[in-house]
Amino acid sequence: MLKSELNPLANNFMNKKLLTLGVIAVVLIVAGFYFFKNSEVQNNNTKGLTKISLALDWFPYAMHAGLYVAKERSYFADEGLDVDIHVPANVATIPQTVAQGRDTFGLSTEPDVLIARSEGIPIVSIAALTQHPLSALTTLAESGFKRPRDLKGKRIGYAGLPLETVLYDTMLKFDGVQNGIEDVQFTNVGYDALTGLLAGQLDAISSYYTNQPIIAENQGRKVNTMKAVDYGVPDYYDLVIVTNEDTIKNNPDLAERFLRAATKGYKEATLKPQDAISLMARSNPELDTAVANKEILLETPVWIADNGVFGWQEESKWVGFAQWMKDGSLLTKPVDAQKAFTNSFIESLK
Repeated sequence: MLKSELNPLANNFMNKKLLTLGVIAVVLIVAGFYFFKNSEVQNNNTKGLTKISLALDWFPYAMHAGLYVAKERSYFADEGLDVDIHVPANVATIPQTVAQGRDTFGLSTEPDVLIARSEGIPIVSIAALTQHPLSALTTLAESGFKRPRDLKGKRIGYAGLPLETVLYDTMLKFDGVQNGIEDVQFTNVGYDALTGLLAGQLDAISSYYTNQPIIAENQGRKVNTMKAVDYGVPDYYDLVIVTNEDTIKNNPDLAERFLRAATKGYKEATLKPQDAISLMARSNPELDTAVANKEILLETPVWIADNGVFGWQEESKWVGFAQWMKDGSLLTKPVDAQKAFTNSFIESLK
């Protein structure tokens, strides 16, 4: 073939190559434009927002649904807040991290707030997430153990918290077990007590009636639950939202904005619990929705106070429970329970 016959072929090849390169260049330019455009949108979405952090009391579960609704629906953003919802390496440190300002807000319990304040840690509950305690003793239905007195001489597993000792001692004594936990085999098994119960190694476990019983039943095991408040334990707030005294004094608007968004999230989650779990699953793919969808139905009733207000706290519950804790030697020093909580922010939202 002559050289003159090769040129058209070569030119055609070169034209196709240039066209291909041109297409690639256009694709890269367009992709780059959208990449930077999306980055700009994301930056604009958080630009001007106040960054704060919220420490959860446990890995995300149904109890946190309202918080994730508030985040996913941009209720926090609408209040000018960019909220980092995270699980701390050790939930026991939440009072300290909140008191020191390393976390702006945290989820704690009424007992832990009272213990912290007895130790000079200046945290304050600004809203009750649960109006009643969730603590309970759980047994397998097949065991026939239906009430605390049935557990005399039996094996009870608990997580090792000092509060549990007083809780279940009270329950046992209230139901006729004279020496309380001294008349049972009360064993610290950490946070995996359910495994021991299902394996027959324990006769009862310390639990939340909204969680472990559902897990057991989802595995085909029927259970009995004995709620702490049904057997002599005074009513209290099992989960509360806390911040430090400095935030309350010097930045009250921040707490009010946070609670306004959280309240909106929990009210929506109460009305549409399954939708709330679906929203949670977006950012928490590890969430066991088979458990969470049942769990939230047990939790929504304890989110709203008897007066219809989310987050409301009664002075009598704080004072009465503080006395109960003092009687049970759970407080190292006297505590002014009236200073351990405030309704001021909740009242501003009414």
